[in-house]
Amino acid sequence: MTQKKTTVKKKKISKIHWPTVVLILSLVLIAIPTVAIGKVLYDAFAATGTPLFGNRFELDLDPKITSEQLTELESKILAEALVDDVKITLISASLRVNVDVDDEITLEQLTTLATSLYSHVATVLPVNTYFKMNETSKMYDLELHIYNNLELKKEDSYKYLIFLLNSVMEEPLIQLVSDPKNPEFVEELYNRLKDDVDEEDNGG
Repeated sequence: MTQKKTTVKKKKISKIHWPTVVLILSLVLIAIPTVAIGKVLYDAFAATGTPLFGNRFELDLDPKITSEQLTELESKILAEALVDDVKITLISASLRVNVDVDDEITLEQLTTLATSLYSHVATVLPVNTYFKMNETSKMYDLELHIYNNLELKKEDSYKYLIFLLNSVMEEPLIQLVSDPKNPEFVEELYNRLKDDVDEEDNGG
């Protein structure tokens, strides 16, 4: 009687397929930043149109300029005989006043009117209160643009005057844009403004 030989099957040792491992690791490494960027983009898209809370002037602009004060200022300016139109805008911390005046205005009339307009601003919004930095906060910047007709830029009758005042300036910067070579006009206007605004601030 012949005995059957029993054969022992050898277990196959599976080999690691390194190209596949490298591929999987590469995909994982690529997926992580892709998902992160995708989430950021999604959050940004979802937030579109949503107001952002917070204000970089939160600790500044105290007291704040109100809509009632702007309406009062507009009424005072429009009451001037040589004023045709006025547009007042308040964006962030900048008050801009655009005043369109009579096309035939003379330099002497412009001097008188400009002094009066600045005085109106100082009456409704005292300069030391609203346009001067104090110990705790930065205040508003002021732009006052006075012009007769922007279409007359190449004409001798063209008049354009700008006042600029920020909260760290002692005096406004005055520029006669239509005739920058006229320092006498600017000097006269400075003197008249200084006297009038000092009276306003002192309650005169």
